[in-house]
Amino acid sequence: MEPISATIGSIVLFVIFVATVISIVRNPNHGFVGKLVWLIVVLLTSVIGSILWLLFGRGKVNR
Repeated sequence: MEPISATIGSIVLFVIFVATVISIVRNPNHGFVGKLVWLIVVLLTSVIGSILWLLFGRGKVNR
């Protein structure tokens, strides 16, 4: 892999991680303990944790 594509991939993964953390912190459907558990899951599993949060953690989204 070339250095440029590796850097772009790292930036994309970092942006996804930051967006997931912000989403967890701002989510009204979970209390402190639930948010803490999700943050630990995302920190330990990175991209998989972000996908799990999007699929299962957000709860009901009001539109």
